[in-house]
Amino acid sequence: MNQPTDAVATRISAIIIERLELEDFTVEDFPRDAILFAPDTEGGLDLDSIASLEIVSALADEYDLDFDEIAREDFMSVETLAAYIIRELAALGRQPN
Repeated sequence: MNQPTDAVATRISAIIIERLELEDFTVEDFPRDAILFAPDTEGGLDLDSIASLEIVSALADEYDLDFDEIAREDFMSVETLAAYIIRELAALGRQPN
């Protein structure tokens, strides 16, 4: 990952941990490539639709973006979310904070 994407992925991880109270994780060991909504028996985080709303709300506030048009494949993991946010910010002529 390049530096801006890594910084965004770190912030996404922190938001997910904080909003969903995932006490078993730290930002450093959060699995950025894990499928967010896959069962934990398949290596995913087993998040539900309520969790997705929490995440989207926090990311919309953090990056001042509209997530109404996000595709499923962009919401698969922290890595795909970070890439999506970088693309959307670039399309608006903005850089991540």
